[in-house]
Amino acid sequence: MNDEKIKAITERYMNATTGAAVMAVMAVADQTGLLTTLAAHSPMTAAAAAAQAGLQERLVREILAALSAAEFLEYNPADETYAMSDECAACIADDNHERFIGGWSQIIGGLHKVVPHVVKACREGGGVPYSEYGPGMVAGMARVSAPEVRAELTSTWLPAVPGLVERLRTGVTVADLGCGGGDASLAMARAFPKSQFVGFDTDTTSIERARAAAASESLTNVSFECIGQAGIAREARFDFVIAIDVIHDVAHPTEVLTRVREVLREGGSFLLVEPDAADKLEDNLNPSGTLLYAMSTMHCAPISLAEGGEGVGAAWGPARAEACCRAAGFSTFERLPIENSYNAFYDVR
Repeated sequence: MNDEKIKAITERYMNATTGAAVMAVMAVADQTGLLTTLAAHSPMTAAAAAAQAGLQERLVREILAALSAAEFLEYNPADETYAMSDECAACIADDNHERFIGGWSQIIGGLHKVVPHVVKACREGGGVPYSEYGPGMVAGMARVSAPEVRAELTSTWLPAVPGLVERLRTGVTVADLGCGGGDASLAMARAFPKSQFVGFDTDTTSIERARAAAASESLTNVSFECIGQAGIAREARFDFVIAIDVIHDVAHPTEVLTRVREVLREGGSFLLVEPDAADKLEDNLNPSGTLLYAMSTMHCAPISLAEGGEGVGAAWGPARAEACCRAAGFSTFERLPIENSYNAFYDVR
């Protein structure tokens, strides 16, 4: 036995344990409104924070201590106050900020919720239906993706597709495949009032959220439809299709991509957005790859396998994605020059 290796393994494991425990505390602070209270009123004492948020002081004091030790809050022992910096507030307390990532505390909770189901799938086969993850998971994923979509989709992502913005301004029909809560469809509908948008998703909860959001803004050029795993109906026709972080989750990617090609009109284009992973495992052995494989193990592969699918996983890489697109009948697959810390963008035709 190498004591240094044991020490290093123990340290990595306990760092992961600490992170998981802190995320549980973060979820409580998020869902009780404590984070937004601190963002708006800090520095505050624990008693003042509890009173302002309408919470019990004893547990609030523990939450604030944990988040201070984790360096999300700044504790001042002189007056026993806790402060949240503007930068931290943007990341974990302001859902509308483009740098917001606070929905991850809900996502992590959803992953832990399905541990028994993933264990069962490992032993008996199959996967985990999306419904088992619960509404918190749906909400968390929407909260994580929405700020970046609102900030980047119409200003950076769509302009990178040659000729697309001009067509959207003139008026075309667009499908948002795997639309979730509808943030991309809604952003496009606001930016391009002459075009018509349809968001498709298999999750009824997400579709209901999207429809409610569209109604609240009185947007008449966007609608949402619930579909099966096979994808868009054959009779539909579109000039542009976008799929953001969804194709690797479906049961049969090539089948869905074939349907995408079939519904595209002559001269239409498809923007495929997928996690930015390398093709080989050895090139993904890094922090980004760690998160991708963890999400793939606990979410992406199980929901595909639950539908009798292939379970390609989040880190399927560009070579396999391109192969699926070409097998579906597409002839070009070009990565767009968009800088992004998580995703890769492909213009597929």
